[in-house]
Amino acid sequence: MKKIRFLIALLLMLVAASSYAQDSYRDAIKDYLSVLGPADQMKTALHEMNEAFFVPSSNVDIDFLTERYFKEVFMDQMTDMFEPMMKERNVTEADLKTINAMVATPEFQTFLAHQNEWNEKLTQISDECMSLLKDGDEPENIQVNPEIDAGYAAKFQKMWKESGIQEKTMGLYDGLSFSEITGEITGEMAKLGKYKAWLDDNLGTIALNAAYGTLTLEDFDCGMKLYTNESFRKITDTSDMNIFSLIGPTAKLIMKYLDWMESQGAQPNEKFQTIKMFQRLMDSPAKSYDEDE
Repeated sequence: MKKIRFLIALLLMLVAASSYAQDSYRDAIKDYLSVLGPADQMKTALHEMNEAFFVPSSNVDIDFLTERYFKEVFMDQMTDMFEPMMKERNVTEADLKTINAMVATPEFQTFLAHQNEWNEKLTQISDECMSLLKDGDEPENIQVNPEIDAGYAAKFQKMWKESGIQEKTMGLYDGLSFSEITGEITGEMAKLGKYKAWLDDNLGTIALNAAYGTLTLEDFDCGMKLYTNESFRKITDTSDMNIFSLIGPTAKLIMKYLDWMESQGAQPNEKFQTIKMFQRLMDSPAKSYDEDE
């Protein structure tokens, strides 16, 4: 559950043109991801993973390698990862360039900076409540901050409705059964089910409280322009995704990162070695089958 925000941070999809336009299309994707992609969230998540998968060493600065990865490799791997998804959504290069041009203006740069702060606050509150559930406690429903005036709340709610964030977030849980699963996973799925119900009831209030003191009335105007734009709606359509459908692409991206880190001198620990062994076992049947064919 700790990495749900990492998965949610990957909800970006777009599309391709054909052969001649491919390079310029990839450039448009990179431009989009560099501004509206999950780079900051992913960098934080990968830095957290370093301690879990690599042995500390005085000879190799692991965090420095992570920074190198983001400068030299990250954007190409992200583009490789999202391009197949993009092709399924009929998003054109023109759609991408429309949004890239829109968010390049000073007022949108301010909005995006404030939005990042807002997302951090929202995630922090959600994570705290998830921790309570994991510990067996029941988080209480969130109350609206009494300092928020009615005018601010009304303008926020208008933007929030247009953003579709509530629907997209809760849509990640579509198709998941929280009551029929048996075995060791039952307890974790039950907690996830409780979290889903709590989040559905409280996400809007969490978002409002997190916005207060961070997002301005001018930011709400920018948000409305962005969220109601048809190109942006196409780009961020996640109707065919859920948490499980994101796990495969995310796992591949993480493994590419871990492999790159090892190739640059980071020493993997036993946990990483176990994961690599498991990955080889998972890959081998498919290879054997292909050879038989």
